[in-house]
Amino acid sequence: MINIPANNTSIINLLGIGLLPLYQFIHSVRPGFTAFEEWILAQLQHQLPQNLVQQCNALVKNETAGSSPTGSVLTEEDMEHWNRYGYLILRNAVPAEDCAETCSLIWDFLGMNENDPATWYKSHESIQGIMVTLYNHPCIVKNRQNAFIRKAYEQLWRTNNLIVTSDKVGFNPPETQTYQYRGAGMHWDTSLAMPIPFGTQGLLYLTDTAENQGAFRLVPGFHLRIHDWLQQLPLTANPRNQTIAASDIKHIAGNAGDFIIWHHALPHDGSPNTASKPRLVQYFNWFDPSVKQQETWV
Repeated sequence: MINIPANNTSIINLLGIGLLPLYQFIHSVRPGFTAFEEWILAQLQHQLPQNLVQQCNALVKNETAGSSPTGSVLTEEDMEHWNRYGYLILRNAVPAEDCAETCSLIWDFLGMNENDPATWYKSHESIQGIMVTLYNHPCIVKNRQNAFIRKAYEQLWRTNNLIVTSDKVGFNPPETQTYQYRGAGMHWDTSLAMPIPFGTQGLLYLTDTAENQGAFRLVPGFHLRIHDWLQQLPLTANPRNQTIAASDIKHIAGNAGDFIIWHHALPHDGSPNTASKPRLVQYFNWFDPSVKQQETWV
């Protein structure tokens, strides 16, 4: 999952348009303003509510302002875990029936049969590694707008001035003799230029997922030591090419409906699926558009 600085993508996310379709359109068509405007409206099915226009204008003018969130969904123990380890698991955040509906959408979109492993490995133009470039459908949007998940993000960000990303879904089938894991490996989706601003990422399990079923993995607590870790590397070393010790990596099992939030300074990835069923997920994240990200990519 690519994490472009929030201030460059806030309006695109606010409009609910995926970054990849936008980039593909710009690079293939190289449109003028009128053609670009028409394409945006077409993505929105020519439905552009006035309140959405006002929100976009406020972002452009840098006039957005939030307030402290009211109410709490995270306990003191949750916050202690977040501060120490840099991640949280929101159990049963999304109803099982909503996850099942989203899974059915993905299976149909990919032209695969959940009960027929022979179909799980067919090629599809929308599959990129373990990502699937499926961005918008009522059930996908409903999951993004889950009130409990948003409240958790508001508590972590300490503001209600948040925008949700229009991100992809994920499909990670079991490895076979002819199919190997296609994830990126342990990585960061943010610049490692110091200081790393506060930022989050998120993932929804759409299926029950065991540790060996391509589970999400991360290095707990790395956000607290990344500065010292970077300082200890040789000057010519590329931090993104360093090997993360397997003993430091935690695989997170979960059930359909569990949502994982992690600090974007944690190295993370999916993992090879050695189970018998695919792992299906949905990616999305709430962020504060007023927080500036590092412009230098390290």
